[in-house]
Amino acid sequence: MQRHISVFADWNAIPMLLAFSDELETDWRMPADYGYLLRLVIEEVATNIVKYGYHDHNRDQIHLICTYDQGVLTITIRDRGQPFDPLTAPPPDLHAAADQRALGGLGIFFVREYADTLTYHHDPESGWNELTVTKTMTMLDRLRSLPLFQAVPEAVLSALAPRLAECRLAPGEVLFHQGDTGHECYVVLSGAVEVITFVNGAELRLEVFHSGQIIGEMSLIDQSPRSATVRAIEPSRLVALNEQVFATLIGSSPALAMHMLRSIVSRVRNTNQRMIHDLERKNAELLTAYQQLQAAQAELIRYNRLEEELDVARRIQQSFLPRVLPQPPGWRIAAFSRGAQAVGGDFFDTIPLPDGRIGLIVADACGKSVTAALFVALSRSLLRATSQAAANLPHSTDNGAALLQHTIGLTNDYICREHGEANMFVTLFYGLLDPTTGRLLYANAGHNPPLRVNHDGTVVEELSEGVLPIGIVVGQTYEVRELYIAHGEKLVAFSDGITEAMNSSGELFGDERLHHVLQAHATQTANDLVITVVAAVDAFAAGAPQADDITLLVVERLPAEQA
Repeated sequence: MQRHISVFADWNAIPMLLAFSDELETDWRMPADYGYLLRLVIEEVATNIVKYGYHDHNRDQIHLICTYDQGVLTITIRDRGQPFDPLTAPPPDLHAAADQRALGGLGIFFVREYADTLTYHHDPESGWNELTVTKTMTMLDRLRSLPLFQAVPEAVLSALAPRLAECRLAPGEVLFHQGDTGHECYVVLSGAVEVITFVNGAELRLEVFHSGQIIGEMSLIDQSPRSATVRAIEPSRLVALNEQVFATLIGSSPALAMHMLRSIVSRVRNTNQRMIHDLERKNAELLTAYQQLQAAQAELIRYNRLEEELDVARRIQQSFLPRVLPQPPGWRIAAFSRGAQAVGGDFFDTIPLPDGRIGLIVADACGKSVTAALFVALSRSLLRATSQAAANLPHSTDNGAALLQHTIGLTNDYICREHGEANMFVTLFYGLLDPTTGRLLYANAGHNPPLRVNHDGTVVEELSEGVLPIGIVVGQTYEVRELYIAHGEKLVAFSDGITEAMNSSGELFGDERLHHVLQAHATQTANDLVITVVAAVDAFAAGAPQADDITLLVVERLPAEQA
């Protein structure tokens, strides 16, 4: 961006140049220190030109040219007055008393000190003088100028800025590809990038990100592959935030953490709304085809297209589940989830926390199909992001109960406030396991109580029941309970799709049958027990349509001699 102005070198020039400076600050949204330097050059250099550079009979023009590009401000001022090189001016004696100090020179001194570079050139043939001043924005300046970081303490921002690397992209250059491993997220400093994916070989633009927006944080939070490709659409600069820097920023500013949560939720909501809108548009196209073609042919086309879209939705939802479950020494963890329809309302998650503890989640959003799937995506993102942010807050290591209450409470209140009109809720079991001791802190929000199974199957114990599901009452208190999983014991958490599975006669699988299977196969490994329970449910249903989503999580502590 470049702008210039030419004015006659008399005292009327100064207010005109200052008004021009104000316009540039507003139009270009320059940081305050850039605007200060521009006004300083006008007030000191231009004033000296008017006052000393010309005699009244030979006054000429003053040209001011300003360029602002990629964080670099360049100010060039040209005149044909008396030559004067400010670089040769002696600095003022700042240690002398004010009444003994020589007059003049202080303004030029400030310009030289505040600018990054200052050059002067005089052309004897044409008589033109040219003074060029530049200032380059530091990484700290760039971060401070973005609304995203306004709530981050200055000390934290100052400590992190020197460690951050800038990334420059030319138009069309790719930042990362869909499927890449994501260990960093990025903040757009300037320019614009687009998020694209490919559906049936066709490129689809999902979103455009501009200066001050963050991109790629979901892959950083859950360590999943990139879900889309990011490409520059104009010259762009970005700064990379690794996991440690991201966690420090989140932990230092609850306001920033909330901004991140809103950003993630908004992105999930917008993406799903686009998918639904696209489905509606394609359904309308199918209706037109149905009216033009024979009924059987149109129905076949419609079926194939919907299957395609539902397959995409199914793959997206499956990508939310952990691909690899943590297996701490002395423990085995296994899980299974299957929707009753193409997309469902159940999910499980395992969240590794920085202190070695593991968050264990089994949840069930009311209903099925697309609506439930949207709430699954929302709830999982909120729980995972809030857990990892809360784990970095002071004293979180000492107070796991506070971490659980903070995480579940924040998720509940957000859903109640922002989505209460949808009349949706989510039942949730959330346990916080310390693998070194076997201690499990847990809270139950209206979910089926998990079962603790003795090593020989002689005891099957139900954990305490919980309170209301999340998403119903703002400010709901969730009681945190504690138990210790002994060597050889298993914790079995499940959704009601297990116990409420129906056979062709309308009979339920029920709690008693589940207890019997767990007792009979208590010595199996966690993975084998998951397979056995699911097989028993399927055999009981005997081909009857699956009425509800099925989710199962088994956590096994190995016997002492195997640990």
